[in-house]
Amino acid sequence: MSFGSPYVTLPDFTYHRPKTLDETIALLKEHGDQAKVMGGGVGLIAFMKERLMSPAHIIDVKGVAELKRVGRAPGKGLTVGAGVSIAELLDGGSLDGYSVLREALERVADPMIRRRATLVGNLCEAIPWVDSPPALISLDSTVEIAGPNGRRTLPVSGFIRGPVDIDLNPDEIVTQVVIPDPKGTMSAFEKFTGGSEFSLASVAVAISNGGRKRTAKVVYGAVNSMPVRCAEAEQALADGVTPASMRKAADVASEKVECVDDVLATAAYRRHLVRVITTKVLRRMMRA
Repeated sequence: MSFGSPYVTLPDFTYHRPKTLDETIALLKEHGDQAKVMGGGVGLIAFMKERLMSPAHIIDVKGVAELKRVGRAPGKGLTVGAGVSIAELLDGGSLDGYSVLREALERVADPMIRRRATLVGNLCEAIPWVDSPPALISLDSTVEIAGPNGRRTLPVSGFIRGPVDIDLNPDEIVTQVVIPDPKGTMSAFEKFTGGSEFSLASVAVAISNGGRKRTAKVVYGAVNSMPVRCAEAEQALADGVTPASMRKAADVASEKVECVDDVLATAAYRRHLVRVITTKVLRRMMRA
């Protein structure tokens, strides 16, 4: 990942490699906003080379066993520790039933980066065009956070507050992502990149048949400064995916989802892409 920076070296920093979560939290408490946690380091190293970040302390958590765990229990769902790489998650079979997340992670960058990058790191970057946040939000995922004052849990939808802005204090760390059991849920992900690793528009759809009422979540990424749900598209899919509901969802999403201009695409082009990728993802779901 690069934005054209001339730098090829890193700014000076002190490197820490804690062995336990308690040691990690102690380091964060000591160094506060002068420290950054490094899981895979993909985004962090790029930002440091470009001088977008210059932390005095790097806390590498790859050696913390508590953060390397993946767990799955019927009725409870999937837990993914902060040190688990995207490749490990994809290769381990843990994502069976989580189609929307698996499809999103399979299209993150390239195999080399996926072997290094972590799901938690991808989420915590909170860059508008990264792929995991829309998928996680569509599945009602939460993050678990630890710090010197204890632990807390937040929905991913509330954890991301804006571009490169998350609800995390300088002395806290996201320990894991928790994704509810996908039983009774049909889901899929689609994106358009325009020939680069950066999404110009993405969509995550999850339709649950659990309980007495079918519910749909439709979440768009890369079209605005943070993931955007479209209530009108969700309502259009309340009775299931049919040719008529597919067309209606695509139409209302293209009209209602607020898109922005940036260096990658215009708002008008993104509105067109919203219609295209919504139609594409729903057509796949209809055929499933």
